[in-house]
Amino acid sequence: MKKFQILCIAVLSVALFNSCKDDSGTYAEYLHTNGEKAAAVKRCLDISLDTAVAHLCHSGGFYEYKDGLYRLDFSANQAMMDTLAAHNYSYLSDSLIRSANRMAESCGSVAKTAFGDAIKDMVVADYDALIKGDGTPITDYFKKFQYSTVRDALRSQVSIRMSLFNVNNVWNEMVGNYYSITHQPVSYDVQGYVLDAMMNGFLEEMRCEEFLIRTDSTHRDSILRVFF
Repeated sequence: MKKFQILCIAVLSVALFNSCKDDSGTYAEYLHTNGEKAAAVKRCLDISLDTAVAHLCHSGGFYEYKDGLYRLDFSANQAMMDTLAAHNYSYLSDSLIRSANRMAESCGSVAKTAFGDAIKDMVVADYDALIKGDGTPITDYFKKFQYSTVRDALRSQVSIRMSLFNVNNVWNEMVGNYYSITHQPVSYDVQGYVLDAMMNGFLEEMRCEEFLIRTDSTHRDSILRVFF
């Protein structure tokens, strides 16, 4: 009888040990509360945001980082800029691009507040799906459900800075000169373009950092090491 009891205990011990080593993460799901999982998801976003701001919000950030990948270049208005250049107004296009990028690079504290508030307020139905997902599911989820919230929060501060950095005046001068040359009015949401270009830059850099958090342990802090 004793041998049988010892055998049963041994079998149960092995089963328990194996469940603790469950590579699927199923066992781990029961070790953490939703509050802890929420903290991990939001910590991932916070670290990713800090990295994005560090990469983009300094002199030359939007303009030069990754060979100008996130540069605000107003390419949708290239035909207009080409026409102005043909009439010796290329300096206005250069001034617009330079001023708009300097403005975006000045928005570090503004971005951290707008994104940070949206991160704190984000509600997630299934934290496990985001934590265990492949690629960049946390940032993708944030973009899907919080994009408009962040964009609206940035709007007023970006509008103020566009005036401070002379973006609006240069744009209006370009439109005026273009009309004098072609007699064609220009209808373009400059502020909308600037907001979306900035959002794209921040979110893409956040996605890159989330990927590194998942694949490189040096990008994790004590909270994230438990989950990734």
